[in-house]
Order: sequence, then C-alpha cells, then structure tokens
Amino acid sequence: MMLQGKVAVIFGGSGAIGRSVALAMAREGARVWLLAREQARLDNAVAEVRAAGFNANTLIVDALDEQSTLDQAAKLAQQTGGIDIVVNATGFMHDQGKGILALSLSEFRQGFDPFLSAMFNISKAVTPHMGGERAGVILTVVAPAGAMVMPNHLGHIVGCAGTEAFVKSLASELGPKNIRVVGVRSHAIVDAVAAGSYTAEIFAPKAQAMGITVEQWLGGAAQSTMLKRLPTLAEVAGLMTFLASERANSMTATVVNLTAGATTSG
Repeated sequence: MMLQGKVAVIFGGSGAIGRSVALAMAREGARVWLLAREQARLDNAVAEVRAAGFNANTLIVDALDEQSTLDQAAKLAQQTGGIDIVVNATGFMHDQGKGILALSLSEFRQGFDPFLSAMFNISKAVTPHMGGERAGVILTVVAPAGAMVMPNHLGHIVGCAGTEAFVKSLASELGPKNIRVVGVRSHAIVDAVAAGSYTAEIFAPKAQAMGITVEQWLGGAAQSTMLKRLPTLAEVAGLMTFLASERANSMTATVVNLTAGATTSG
C-alpha cells in the first residue's frame, strides 16, 4: 500500500473532497485524521470511512483561527508522533458572478482572504511537526480560475492565482526541510454537489441566471473542456493519494492540472 503507516491530516475533512481523500488514503494504509469546524459533519464523514472498513479520527479546528490551528496541530502531532501528509481541502463561500461595479470590497476580499488565511494558518501549524528524516507533503486543492480570463469573478480569480503562488513560494522555503508542497488544480467536480459540497450554493445563482439547473450548468461546464467531461471525486482523491506517496517524491513547487483540459499549464 502506498501510504502504509503514514499519518494523514485532512483539513476540511467533513466536505465532499475531504471525505473522498480520507477514504482513498485510508485504503492505502494511512492513519487518517479529519479536521473541520463542526462535529456533526465530522461524525458523518468519519462514519463513511469506518463503514468502508477503515479507521479514522476527528479533531475540531477552525483553520481561520491562527492560535487554535497551532494548538490543535501540536496536540495532534504529540498524539501521533508526527505528521506525514497534510491536505488542505477547506472551502469558503464567496461571490462568483458580480462585476466590479456591483461588487463590494468585502465581497471581493471573500474570494481570497479566507482561502489564503486558512492556507497560511495550516502551513504554519503543521510545519514544525513534519520533515527531516520523516519526509512530509502539504497538498492543497485549488479551483482553475487563476489560469483563466473571465468576467465577474474578480475575487475568485485573485484567490486561485494567490493559492498557486503560495504553493510555489512555500515549497521553496520548506524544501530544505524535506517537506514537499503541491497543488491540485481541479475544475468543478461533477459529483461533488450530489455529495453535499458547498459549491452547490456557489453554482446555483449562475445556473438560475441562465434559467437552468445546477446539473445542467455542470453539463455546460463539461462541454467547455477538451475532454468534454469534468473530474470526479474519485479522480481528485486518487491523484492526491499518489502525490502524497513516495512515488511522487520529486514533485514539489508545482500545481497538477486536473481540469480535463479547461486550462493548460501556466
């Protein structure tokens, strides 16, 4: 198994992507911890992993609270003896659809402030408990907008571009500590809405403005890709499991493209 005995810590572990990654990594032998803000949602996520025959644990943490994230990461590392894999699958509501004249400053900032703050807090909290002889990897999921040119997504585009820049900059800092940093750029995930993803609330206004359902909007998004389809949760989870393994030990400071050809590199 690719991750036998590894400690995998998944921030945003109660969401659709977090749950899928947890299950995939547990299948490959990882000791999985799911972290999020709400215990009820975490309990549901852990139940899903355990129903598949694997063990998983939970910890409440608000990734937007710097001190809480530092404290909880230290607590977890003390309990596990260290951390090998960190997955940032956190997500936050933000605007997609307003032009600059209709967009308030707070709405603009919501497209990047929480995403970059969470990534900073997570990275700062886990770094002391990774690396050295115990190689580590920090993985983050990012939407494709940073590589796109489209109107009415100003804050979202800035947030995605900033996340990809963060991955590369942090990788250069942590490389000497034997910690890799890799991003996964994924298009809208076709089965995430059905799995309860918060993206349903983001896509709904777009679909409504076009007079179609969210499912029809996703179908249109699929047709805009080179492969005429969207990535699945299983594909995202499988890729992140590979990236966390020793098979990807020379991959860092990069963003892996899983957009079905909606974007190209760069």
